[in-house]
Amino acid sequence: MKTEIILSTTKLCVVILLALPNFAKAENSEGITTSEFRSVAFDKIPQILTMISDKVRSNYERIKTWQGELSVVTDYIYEGSAAERVFKTNTTSVGNVPKIVGEHRETIIEFSLDAEKDFLYANYRPIKPLQYMDLESGRELGAKGILGRRRAIITPEYQLHCTGDTMRDGVVMSRKAVKKIREKEPTCTDTTTPVFDPRKSFEAGGPIWGTLSRVLQHIDLQGEYSVDKYDLKMEKRTDGNTTEYRIVLPGKITATDYLFVTMIFSGEKGFNVTSFEVTDPNGRLLQKATWDYALVDSIYLPSKTTEQHFERENGQLRYDRISTFRNLWVNQPMPAETFTYKNLGLKNGDKFIDKILGEEYIYQDEALIPVSKEK
Repeated sequence: MKTEIILSTTKLCVVILLALPNFAKAENSEGITTSEFRSVAFDKIPQILTMISDKVRSNYERIKTWQGELSVVTDYIYEGSAAERVFKTNTTSVGNVPKIVGEHRETIIEFSLDAEKDFLYANYRPIKPLQYMDLESGRELGAKGILGRRRAIITPEYQLHCTGDTMRDGVVMSRKAVKKIREKEPTCTDTTTPVFDPRKSFEAGGPIWGTLSRVLQHIDLQGEYSVDKYDLKMEKRTDGNTTEYRIVLPGKITATDYLFVTMIFSGEKGFNVTSFEVTDPNGRLLQKATWDYALVDSIYLPSKTTEQHFERENGQLRYDRISTFRNLWVNQPMPAETFTYKNLGLKNGDKFIDKILGEEYIYQDEALIPVSKEK
């Protein structure tokens, strides 16, 4: 059994009807208390939101090509029936069923992006074997599967995926590449594993300028921004030459079920988002993400992101992910073969299946040799 890592560096799934606060008691990820922030008058908010949106979008749109490497460390926590299911399905199932099972994954993703041509390449390789542990006793549980190695290429017309076809003692002996029409919007019948897109690492529940644009439109139409008794809030903090804004957006997922989202934007980081938190009306933390950035050729790129999700019923941590970017290059020329089948890691004798043409090939000396249909 293979276990593929499915990555979305900031997968923050919040359903909000009208909008996307931290409460006054909370602290942000930099340890700055709310007492150091000062309220911004409501009539100043639209201008500030527009400034933040324009700066973030301008920075994003200056990325034409982007290459680098991403280290992803993810820990999942399973309790109760979920722990039993994972124990019986994914581990060697020796001994008693644990009450709490931890799953640990470490993966490297090498990526290349040509934003102008809409080309994307990703190479996934595990750093360590997949690990499972009884979190109460510290007992190693063993793993039935392994983290899959794969490469993928996305173009406007098609997508290529290359994975291990046969294995021996955990070592890939042969590979199979599949070419198919690109799914613009994945359907429920599409079983293709998503491909990491570094542009998603800028997002907090979606593109920042999209979220702020909706807020501005609401203010423009209504003259205010409120969700029942909860109002939008903005606070400002200045330390030397650095200005930060904290935006508190109330929202709800049902008629009586509210959520609160806090985002912090730092002038030191080009006003990109540096903190994102979701809380319930009782102040319980549901989601949290942080960003740090590196200035590469005058463009702010994420250098490290963290993400945590918590159980809404009891506030227990469900997963924790740390993503660290390295060897970043932006707007530099890329080799011509980066987005071709020659960059899929195929070896002589490996299979290449073209589902668009309905043909099968054998990879040999960097060429695709057609397989006779009679065979």
